[in-house]
Amino acid sequence: MTKAIHILSTAPARARMRQGDDFQYSPRPFEVICTALSALMWRNTNGPVGLFTDSYGYEYYRDIGILDVWDAGINTEVLENMPDINHSIFWAASKLFALREESAPVAMIDTDLIIWKNLDNFFEKDSISVLHREELIECYVNKEDLKVRPGYSFNPEWNWKEKPCNTAFAYFNNQDFKQDYIAHAMDFMTGNNEPAMENVSQMVFAEQRLLAMHAASKGIGIIPLVDDPFQKENDIFTHLWGAKDMAREFPHQAEMLVNSMMNKLRSLSEDTARTLASKFNLTL
Repeated sequence: MTKAIHILSTAPARARMRQGDDFQYSPRPFEVICTALSALMWRNTNGPVGLFTDSYGYEYYRDIGILDVWDAGINTEVLENMPDINHSIFWAASKLFALREESAPVAMIDTDLIIWKNLDNFFEKDSISVLHREELIECYVNKEDLKVRPGYSFNPEWNWKEKPCNTAFAYFNNQDFKQDYIAHAMDFMTGNNEPAMENVSQMVFAEQRLLAMHAASKGIGIIPLVDDPFQKENDIFTHLWGAKDMAREFPHQAEMLVNSMMNKLRSLSEDTARTLASKFNLTL
């Protein structure tokens, strides 16, 4: 049994708001259904799952009546009391704050990722497991092009040729390494307030590239769930990363996605399926 955590922070959306505007968390139906399915599938195949969120996320899930999908509890204190990080630049920083609070072994799962199988075979001592490795594409900019605060210096032991880790899924069984990785990521983010033009490179360095480089420097192995995220032979997970854009743009795509996920959700929890069907006016 492996505990997992979901993380939902509204801080990035609130940071992008115009001053004086009111904020209301209002995800699309397919996003909520995917989150519930992600939690219930992990419970069905791997172990308990908890949620780290803030007051906006908690109140939304409370009001629609699905707090019980997280059987390992819900924590709002951590994300309500994050240190001063620029959440417009470091939009996934909340994942690291939440992960820091958990004791290894623990898995971190994005709310748009569904794991269909037991993953015990991917977990080895003194290794981390991630969704897959990334190529050094354009968002992974040269060291000289990363924004840093005055006085910051990169670890000279890091190998910049290491392929980054996609951390939509990440499993840690070494507590000391987990905390050390997070400390390095926090050091890079703290006081680092100059935005990059593309609003991506800073965060993917702190969360994904730094992880790979630091693991290599410490002799920690990295086990991907798949070698190629686009390979046809993948019955381990579904990641809605690209499908979300299609669903937002084309209502028919959103409808098909919702129907597919609701059918699976119903097989896991009739009560949760009925609750969400009522909330979003869906027919079961």
